[in-house]
Amino acid sequence: MNKRVPKIIQKWVSLIPEGNPKAQASLYSNNAVLLATFEPMLVGRRQILGYMVEFLDKDNMTCEIMRNVTQIDEDRDTLISSGIYLFSFDDEDGDRQEVLARYTYVINEGRIITHHSSVVPENE
Repeated sequence: MNKRVPKIIQKWVSLIPEGNPKAQASLYSNNAVLLATFEPMLVGRRQILGYMVEFLDKDNMTCEIMRNVTQIDEDRDTLISSGIYLFSFDDEDGDRQEVLARYTYVINEGRIITHHSSVVPENE
């Protein structure tokens, strides 16, 4: 295990302020699975793109990784990266909102094949 954030996750985070759903979805494999906080299971890049259109439709959204642990399975060219990230954005009234969320990404051959993200419970 190490604390280094895989490059594809760094890219995922860096794309958030651009608000470009196609660029965001391009990081996922064709048959990727996304388990988002308030959505049913999304399978495939087309469904993930649809989700990203709505997800990225927030004013001045940013994302910062607060904590990360990466496990490496070198035999299968697979990384499993888990951690905490902080999303910040302006709400409809112009007030800055922050959402702390936890994540797990499974990465294989340079693409995200599974991504789970959920809001951190308030009691954690």
